[in-house]
Amino acid sequence: MTRIGVGIGVICLAVGSYVSAYGQGGQEAPAKQNAPDASTAPQKDKSKKEGPADEVKVAKKVTVNVVFTGDTKFVDAVKANCDESHADKLQDCFAEEMKKAGATPAAVEFSKQLGEPGFVRDFRAAGPVDIAYVFYPYRANENQSWLIVNGTPPIIDVDNSKLVTIAARALKNNASYAGLARAHPDLSPWPGDRYSTEIPDIEMGANGGVHIIVNYRLREKCHSCAVLGHAWYSFEFDAKGIFAGAKLMAISVARDKAPVVRATGKTAGATIGTSVGEEVTIALPVKDAAGSEWILAKALDTAKVRLIEHSHVAPPSGTGAAGTEELWKFAALGAGTTPIAFQRGAEKPITFRVAMRNRAAGPSGSSAKKQ
Repeated sequence: MTRIGVGIGVICLAVGSYVSAYGQGGQEAPAKQNAPDASTAPQKDKSKKEGPADEVKVAKKVTVNVVFTGDTKFVDAVKANCDESHADKLQDCFAEEMKKAGATPAAVEFSKQLGEPGFVRDFRAAGPVDIAYVFYPYRANENQSWLIVNGTPPIIDVDNSKLVTIAARALKNNASYAGLARAHPDLSPWPGDRYSTEIPDIEMGANGGVHIIVNYRLREKCHSCAVLGHAWYSFEFDAKGIFAGAKLMAISVARDKAPVVRATGKTAGATIGTSVGEEVTIALPVKDAAGSEWILAKALDTAKVRLIEHSHVAPPSGTGAAGTEELWKFAALGAGTTPIAFQRGAEKPITFRVAMRNRAAGPSGSSAKKQ
């Protein structure tokens, strides 16, 4: 379809141009289709202090104390007791329900600052900054979110619509994206998987800085439209947690009718042949479709392959019956061969070897070599 180009595009964004998650509504739409030219990017005015009206000032350091383990019973109780039609009172009602459910004062206070009902369900250290995994139960779509906290600015929502619109500029100069866009004129970046806590990848940089690797789905127009690929960005922070910008790293492409590699008795441990810039899906059998059973048995060689997402609940079959497989999707981003090992409980790990070749011009697909 298109030749994969892993050219680097850097977006140098003034900190003041970012709008934090707070005050943002549900991410119901992707970034604007026509990103503004670089000349229209907001510039920082050094003559006065910047402070967007909808940016929340966070005085205290965000810690793991903001985590609240709200389950489905809590969400059902909130929706039963809080009247959604009164938006001005919904946030207060949500906070009261959190208190009743045993949330810490820190968790309740942080929830109030989100601008809409939501709570931090998990927390992860990332060097000079941290990552808060947020759940917004009232959103129709994209109700999971990643907030990068404790840096400068104090909070960055990686799916903030303004941020994604600005970041989309770098896509125009990427050969892979340009090829996809020719075939799909309404192509644009959408939020990726924000549920998995295995991602984003966190990589230490020079002099104590950190790179947080975030992917965005590439699709057209709607939430139900097919995912055509992913755009990979590195959010760059220095040792003090000051945000230096987001750098486009690569584009990975989902091929039409690409085969799913299944871990059956014959294929477990197979070598999967693919090309740099393409995506591979591995299906693992599950005993209980209600929850995730598998984990990565060892760290990935992220110079060659990165985890895009995985289904924590087995998708139902075409007939509507309970699913029997857990799906793991990866992007092949570097040439060479690398293992991907999975572990379930105390069972013996299952290891696949992924062999990635530099792709020549013209279409090619992914396949699992027969053993």
